[in-house]
Amino acid sequence: MSADSAVAPAAVSTELRTLRVMRYAVGSTITMAVAMGIDWQLSFLVPVLSLSFLATPDPCPTLKQGTTFVAIIAIAVLAAVLLARWLLAFPFVYVPFVGLVLFRIFYAKAGGESPLLIMWLLIALVVIPLVALLSPDIAIFVALGIPIGAAATVALIWLFYFIFPDPEDVTAAALAASAPAPPPAPAPRERFRIAAETTLVVMPVFILFYTFKWTGSLLILVFIALLSSQPGFAKNYKAGGALVLGNVIGGAVAIVFFELLVLMPEYVFLILLTLLTGLIFGTQLFSGKKLAPLFGMAFSTVLLIIGSTTSGNAEAGAKVYTRVIQILVAVVYVVVAFGTIEAFRKPKES
Repeated sequence: MSADSAVAPAAVSTELRTLRVMRYAVGSTITMAVAMGIDWQLSFLVPVLSLSFLATPDPCPTLKQGTTFVAIIAIAVLAAVLLARWLLAFPFVYVPFVGLVLFRIFYAKAGGESPLLIMWLLIALVVIPLVALLSPDIAIFVALGIPIGAAATVALIWLFYFIFPDPEDVTAAALAASAPAPPPAPAPRERFRIAAETTLVVMPVFILFYTFKWTGSLLILVFIALLSSQPGFAKNYKAGGALVLGNVIGGAVAIVFFELLVLMPEYVFLILLTLLTGLIFGTQLFSGKKLAPLFGMAFSTVLLIIGSTTSGNAEAGAKVYTRVIQILVAVVYVVVAFGTIEAFRKPKES
Protein backbone atom coordinates (compact mmCIF):
# COMPACT_ATOMS: atom_id res chain seq x y z
CA MET A 1 0.00 0.00 0.00
CA SER A 2 1.37 3.39 -0.96
CA ALA A 3 1.80 6.27 1.44
CA ASP A 4 -0.80 8.29 -0.40
CA SER A 5 -3.43 5.60 -0.14
CA ALA A 6 -2.61 5.11 3.51
CA VAL A 7 -3.39 8.71 4.41
CA ALA A 8 -6.30 9.14 2.03
CA PRO A 9 -9.02 7.81 4.37
CA ALA A 10 -7.98 10.20 7.14
CA ALA A 11 -7.95 13.13 4.72
CA VAL A 12 -11.35 12.16 3.39
CA SER A 13 -12.72 11.83 6.91
CA THR A 14 -11.38 15.23 7.94
CA GLU A 15 -12.70 16.92 4.83
CA LEU A 16 -16.17 15.45 5.19
CA ARG A 17 -16.27 16.11 8.92
CA THR A 18 -15.44 19.78 8.40
CA LEU A 19 -18.01 20.09 5.63
CA ARG A 20 -20.73 18.45 7.73
CA VAL A 21 -19.97 20.67 10.73
CA MET A 22 -20.29 23.76 8.54
CA ARG A 23 -23.50 22.50 6.93
CA TYR A 24 -24.90 21.64 10.38
CA ALA A 25 -24.02 25.01 11.94
CA VAL A 26 -24.84 27.27 8.98
CA GLY A 27 -27.97 25.30 8.10
CA SER A 28 -29.39 25.43 11.61
CA THR A 29 -28.55 29.14 11.78
CA ILE A 30 -30.34 29.94 8.52
CA THR A 31 -33.42 27.94 9.54
CA MET A 32 -33.42 29.69 12.92
CA ALA A 33 -33.14 33.06 11.16
CA VAL A 34 -36.07 32.21 8.89
CA ALA A 35 -38.14 30.88 11.80
CA MET A 36 -37.55 33.87 14.06
CA GLY A 37 -38.05 36.32 11.19
CA ILE A 38 -41.56 35.03 10.45
CA ASP A 39 -44.50 35.94 12.65
CA TRP A 40 -45.83 32.38 12.94
CA GLN A 41 -46.25 30.50 16.21
CA LEU A 42 -45.11 27.14 14.85
CA SER A 43 -42.08 28.44 12.96
CA PHE A 44 -39.73 27.05 15.64
CA LEU A 45 -40.47 23.57 14.27
CA VAL A 46 -38.40 24.32 11.15
CA PRO A 47 -34.93 24.52 12.78
CA VAL A 48 -35.68 21.56 15.07
CA LEU A 49 -36.85 19.43 12.14
CA SER A 50 -33.90 20.48 9.98
CA LEU A 51 -31.50 18.92 12.50
CA SER A 52 -33.06 15.53 11.76
CA PHE A 53 -31.50 15.81 8.29
CA LEU A 54 -28.34 17.77 9.06
CA ALA A 55 -27.17 15.59 11.95
CA THR A 56 -26.87 12.42 9.86
CA PRO A 57 -24.15 11.31 7.42
CA ASP A 58 -26.81 10.47 4.84
CA PRO A 59 -26.64 12.14 1.41
CA CYS A 60 -29.03 14.87 0.34
CA PRO A 61 -32.62 13.62 0.13
CA THR A 62 -33.81 13.18 -3.44
CA LEU A 63 -36.84 14.94 -4.88
CA LYS A 64 -38.87 11.76 -4.39
CA GLN A 65 -37.72 11.33 -0.80
CA GLY A 66 -38.44 14.96 0.07
CA THR A 67 -41.91 15.03 -1.46
CA THR A 68 -42.76 11.63 0.05
CA PHE A 69 -41.68 12.86 3.46
CA VAL A 70 -43.97 15.91 3.26
CA ALA A 71 -46.83 13.83 1.83
CA ILE A 72 -46.65 11.26 4.65
CA ILE A 73 -46.69 14.03 7.26
CA ALA A 74 -49.71 15.62 5.56
CA ILE A 75 -51.54 12.28 5.55
CA ALA A 76 -50.71 11.70 9.22
CA VAL A 77 -52.00 15.15 10.11
CA LEU A 78 -55.22 14.57 8.16
CA ALA A 79 -55.73 11.25 9.95
CA ALA A 80 -55.23 12.97 13.31
CA VAL A 81 -57.78 15.65 12.43
CA LEU A 82 -60.35 13.02 11.42
CA LEU A 83 -59.60 11.08 14.59
CA ALA A 84 -60.29 14.19 16.67
CA ARG A 85 -63.50 14.92 14.79
CA TRP A 86 -65.00 11.42 14.94
CA LEU A 87 -63.76 9.75 18.13
CA LEU A 88 -62.57 12.40 20.58
CA ALA A 89 -65.97 12.68 22.29
CA PHE A 90 -66.14 8.93 22.95
CA PRO A 91 -63.39 8.13 25.48
CA PHE A 92 -64.06 4.39 25.72
CA VAL A 93 -63.54 4.15 21.97
CA TYR A 94 -60.93 6.87 21.47
CA VAL A 95 -58.44 5.80 24.16
CA PRO A 96 -58.23 2.09 23.15
CA PHE A 97 -58.01 3.11 19.49
CA VAL A 98 -55.08 5.45 20.23
CA GLY A 99 -53.43 2.64 22.19
CA LEU A 100 -53.71 0.30 19.20
CA VAL A 101 -52.34 2.93 16.82
CA LEU A 102 -49.42 3.69 19.18
CA PHE A 103 -48.67 -0.03 19.41
CA ARG A 104 -48.64 -0.31 15.61
CA ILE A 105 -46.33 2.71 15.27
CA PHE A 106 -43.90 1.37 17.86
CA TYR A 107 -44.02 -2.07 16.23
CA ALA A 108 -43.02 -0.47 12.91
CA LYS A 109 -40.23 1.46 14.65
CA ALA A 110 -38.87 -1.75 16.19
CA GLY A 111 -38.75 -3.21 12.68
CA GLY A 112 -36.49 -0.44 11.41
CA GLU A 113 -38.98 2.08 10.03
CA SER A 114 -37.65 5.63 9.50
CA PRO A 115 -37.19 7.39 12.88
CA LEU A 116 -38.11 10.71 11.27
CA LEU A 117 -41.38 9.30 9.96
CA ILE A 118 -42.17 7.74 13.35
CA MET A 119 -41.45 11.04 15.07
CA TRP A 120 -44.00 12.97 13.02
CA LEU A 121 -46.61 10.24 13.19
CA LEU A 122 -46.37 10.40 16.99
CA ILE A 123 -46.54 14.20 17.06
CA ALA A 124 -49.61 14.24 14.84
CA LEU A 125 -51.33 11.50 16.83
CA VAL A 126 -50.82 12.93 20.33
CA VAL A 127 -50.83 16.69 19.70
CA ILE A 128 -53.63 17.49 17.27
CA PRO A 129 -56.50 15.60 18.96
CA LEU A 130 -55.56 16.90 22.43
CA VAL A 131 -55.28 20.47 21.14
CA ALA A 132 -58.78 19.97 19.68
CA LEU A 133 -60.02 19.47 23.26
CA LEU A 134 -59.08 23.08 23.90
CA SER A 135 -60.12 24.56 20.57
CA PRO A 136 -60.93 22.93 17.22
CA ASP A 137 -59.78 26.11 15.47
CA ILE A 138 -56.34 25.95 17.11
CA ALA A 139 -56.12 22.25 16.20
CA ILE A 140 -56.73 23.11 12.53
CA PHE A 141 -54.08 25.84 12.75
CA VAL A 142 -51.57 23.32 14.15
CA ALA A 143 -52.58 20.73 11.56
CA LEU A 144 -51.94 23.16 8.71
CA GLY A 145 -48.70 24.38 10.22
CA ILE A 146 -46.98 21.01 10.56
CA PRO A 147 -46.87 20.04 6.84
CA ILE A 148 -46.06 23.64 5.87
CA GLY A 149 -43.11 23.58 8.25
CA ALA A 150 -42.04 20.20 6.86
CA ALA A 151 -42.14 21.49 3.28
CA ALA A 152 -40.13 24.59 4.24
CA THR A 153 -37.58 22.39 5.99
CA VAL A 154 -37.08 20.10 3.00
CA ALA A 155 -36.64 23.10 0.69
CA LEU A 156 -34.01 24.56 3.04
CA ILE A 157 -32.22 21.21 3.32
CA TRP A 158 -31.87 21.06 -0.46
CA LEU A 159 -30.44 24.59 -0.33
CA PHE A 160 -27.88 23.63 2.32
CA TYR A 161 -26.71 20.58 0.37
CA PHE A 162 -26.41 22.80 -2.71
CA ILE A 163 -24.22 25.26 -0.79
CA PHE A 164 -22.23 22.54 1.01
CA PRO A 165 -22.28 19.49 -1.29
CA ASP A 166 -20.49 16.30 -0.34
CA PRO A 167 -17.34 15.87 -2.48
CA GLU A 168 -18.30 13.62 -5.40
CA ASP A 169 -15.04 11.65 -5.41
CA VAL A 170 -15.18 10.67 -1.75
CA THR A 171 -18.86 10.52 -0.87
CA ALA A 172 -19.38 6.81 -1.44
CA ALA A 173 -16.25 5.75 0.43
CA ALA A 174 -16.90 8.14 3.29
CA LEU A 175 -20.50 7.07 3.68
CA ALA A 176 -19.46 3.43 3.74
CA ALA A 177 -16.85 4.17 6.42
CA SER A 178 -18.90 6.53 8.60
CA ALA A 179 -22.33 4.92 8.45
CA PRO A 180 -22.74 2.27 11.15
CA ALA A 181 -23.95 -1.14 10.08
CA PRO A 182 -27.71 -1.40 10.55
CA PRO A 183 -28.62 -3.71 13.43
CA PRO A 184 -30.36 -6.94 12.50
CA ALA A 185 -34.14 -6.71 12.53
CA PRO A 186 -35.55 -8.28 15.70
CA ALA A 187 -37.81 -11.29 15.50
CA PRO A 188 -41.58 -10.63 15.44
CA ARG A 189 -41.88 -11.77 19.06
CA GLU A 190 -39.16 -9.31 20.13
CA ARG A 191 -40.78 -6.51 18.12
CA PHE A 192 -44.08 -7.29 19.84
CA ARG A 193 -42.43 -7.08 23.26
CA ILE A 194 -40.71 -3.77 22.49
CA ALA A 195 -43.90 -2.24 21.09
CA ALA A 196 -45.97 -3.47 24.04
CA GLU A 197 -43.52 -2.08 26.63
CA THR A 198 -43.28 1.26 24.85
CA THR A 199 -47.05 1.55 24.61
CA LEU A 200 -47.28 0.68 28.30
CA VAL A 201 -44.95 3.59 29.10
CA VAL A 202 -46.78 6.17 26.97
CA MET A 203 -50.46 5.31 27.48
CA PRO A 204 -50.81 6.19 31.22
CA VAL A 205 -49.48 9.68 30.55
CA PHE A 206 -51.66 10.06 27.47
CA ILE A 207 -54.75 9.06 29.48
CA LEU A 208 -53.92 11.63 32.16
CA PHE A 209 -53.52 14.40 29.58
CA TYR A 210 -56.74 13.40 27.84
CA THR A 211 -58.75 13.08 31.08
CA PHE A 212 -57.62 16.34 32.68
CA LYS A 213 -57.08 18.29 29.42
CA TRP A 214 -53.51 19.26 30.27
CA THR A 215 -52.97 21.00 26.94
CA GLY A 216 -50.66 23.59 28.49
CA SER A 217 -48.00 20.94 29.16
CA LEU A 218 -48.20 19.00 25.91
CA LEU A 219 -44.43 19.22 25.50
CA ILE A 220 -44.09 16.64 28.29
CA LEU A 221 -46.35 14.15 26.48
CA VAL A 222 -44.64 14.77 23.14
CA PHE A 223 -41.18 14.18 24.60
CA ILE A 224 -42.33 11.06 26.42
CA ALA A 225 -43.75 9.64 23.18
CA LEU A 226 -40.63 10.51 21.17
CA LEU A 227 -38.12 9.32 23.74
CA SER A 228 -40.05 6.14 24.41
CA SER A 229 -39.70 5.20 20.76
CA GLN A 230 -35.94 4.99 21.40
CA PRO A 231 -35.77 2.21 24.01
CA GLY A 232 -32.10 1.69 23.20
CA PHE A 233 -31.39 4.95 25.04
CA ALA A 234 -33.80 4.47 27.92
CA LYS A 235 -34.13 0.74 28.48
CA ASN A 236 -32.40 0.91 31.86
CA TYR A 237 -31.11 3.44 34.37
CA LYS A 238 -27.52 3.37 33.15
CA ALA A 239 -28.32 3.93 29.48
CA GLY A 240 -30.98 6.46 30.43
CA GLY A 241 -28.37 8.54 32.22
CA ALA A 242 -26.98 9.57 28.83
CA LEU A 243 -30.45 10.71 27.80
CA VAL A 244 -30.79 12.81 30.93
CA LEU A 245 -27.30 14.25 30.50
CA GLY A 246 -27.88 15.30 26.89
CA ASN A 247 -31.07 17.17 27.73
CA VAL A 248 -29.58 18.70 30.88
CA ILE A 249 -26.73 20.08 28.75
CA GLY A 250 -29.23 21.43 26.23
CA GLY A 251 -31.39 22.98 28.93
CA ALA A 252 -28.43 24.63 30.64
CA VAL A 253 -27.11 26.03 27.36
CA ALA A 254 -30.61 27.28 26.46
CA ILE A 255 -30.80 29.21 29.75
CA VAL A 256 -27.40 30.82 29.14
CA PHE A 257 -28.41 31.51 25.53
CA PHE A 258 -31.59 33.23 26.65
CA GLU A 259 -29.91 35.30 29.35
CA LEU A 260 -27.44 36.60 26.77
CA LEU A 261 -30.38 37.56 24.55
CA VAL A 262 -31.88 39.46 27.48
CA LEU A 263 -28.68 41.50 27.70
CA MET A 264 -28.69 42.13 23.94
CA PRO A 265 -32.16 41.55 22.47
CA GLU A 266 -31.13 41.97 18.84
CA TYR A 267 -32.11 39.75 15.92
CA VAL A 268 -28.55 39.76 14.50
CA PHE A 269 -27.13 38.77 17.88
CA LEU A 270 -29.59 35.84 18.02
CA ILE A 271 -28.36 34.63 14.64
CA LEU A 272 -24.66 34.98 15.56
CA LEU A 273 -25.23 33.21 18.86
CA THR A 274 -27.00 30.35 17.06
CA LEU A 275 -24.10 30.05 14.62
CA LEU A 276 -21.52 29.94 17.42
CA THR A 277 -23.52 27.35 19.35
CA GLY A 278 -24.03 25.28 16.21
CA LEU A 279 -20.30 25.27 15.46
CA ILE A 280 -19.43 24.17 18.99
CA PHE A 281 -22.04 21.42 19.15
CA GLY A 282 -21.53 20.37 15.52
CA THR A 283 -17.79 19.90 16.06
CA GLN A 284 -18.51 17.52 18.93
CA LEU A 285 -21.38 15.77 17.13
CA PHE A 286 -19.22 14.82 14.15
CA SER A 287 -16.11 14.08 16.21
CA GLY A 288 -16.73 10.34 16.20
CA LYS A 289 -16.41 10.16 19.98
CA LYS A 290 -18.52 7.87 22.11
CA LEU A 291 -20.56 10.72 23.58
CA ALA A 292 -21.00 12.56 20.27
CA PRO A 293 -24.79 11.84 19.98
CA LEU A 294 -25.36 13.71 23.25
CA PHE A 295 -24.36 16.99 21.61
CA GLY A 296 -26.84 16.53 18.76
CA MET A 297 -29.55 15.85 21.32
CA ALA A 298 -28.49 18.88 23.37
CA PHE A 299 -28.45 21.30 20.41
CA SER A 300 -31.90 20.14 19.33
CA THR A 301 -33.11 20.91 22.86
CA VAL A 302 -31.54 24.37 22.69
CA LEU A 303 -33.29 25.24 19.42
CA LEU A 304 -36.60 23.87 20.65
CA ILE A 305 -36.52 25.89 23.88
CA ILE A 306 -35.23 29.13 22.36
CA GLY A 307 -37.44 28.92 19.28
CA SER A 308 -40.62 28.21 21.22
CA THR A 309 -40.06 30.93 23.83
CA THR A 310 -38.59 33.92 22.00
CA SER A 311 -41.03 34.30 19.10
CA GLY A 312 -42.98 37.34 20.23
CA ASN A 313 -43.82 36.20 23.76
CA ALA A 314 -43.86 38.72 26.58
CA GLU A 315 -43.39 35.95 29.19
CA ALA A 316 -40.44 34.37 27.42
CA GLY A 317 -38.20 34.38 30.49
CA ALA A 318 -40.57 32.29 32.57
CA LYS A 319 -41.27 29.98 29.64
CA VAL A 320 -37.59 29.14 29.14
CA TYR A 321 -37.35 27.67 32.62
CA THR A 322 -40.76 26.01 32.25
CA ARG A 323 -39.69 24.33 29.00
CA VAL A 324 -36.46 23.07 30.60
CA ILE A 325 -38.38 21.61 33.53
CA GLN A 326 -40.97 19.99 31.24
CA ILE A 327 -38.29 18.33 29.12
CA LEU A 328 -36.42 17.04 32.17
CA VAL A 329 -39.66 15.68 33.67
CA ALA A 330 -40.32 13.76 30.44
CA VAL A 331 -36.76 12.43 30.28
CA VAL A 332 -36.72 11.28 33.90
CA TYR A 333 -40.12 9.60 33.52
CA VAL A 334 -39.02 7.65 30.44
CA VAL A 335 -35.77 6.54 32.07
CA VAL A 336 -37.48 5.45 35.29
CA ALA A 337 -40.37 3.74 33.46
CA PHE A 338 -38.14 1.69 31.17
CA GLY A 339 -35.73 0.97 33.99
CA THR A 340 -38.59 -0.34 36.13
CA ILE A 341 -39.89 -2.55 33.32
CA GLU A 342 -36.38 -3.88 32.76
CA ALA A 343 -35.95 -4.63 36.47
CA PHE A 344 -39.18 -6.66 36.54
CA ARG A 345 -38.37 -8.47 33.31
CA LYS A 346 -34.80 -9.58 34.10
CA PRO A 347 -35.66 -11.90 37.04
CA LYS A 348 -38.22 -13.69 34.85
CA GLU A 349 -35.69 -14.12 32.05
CA SER A 350 -32.95 -15.37 34.39
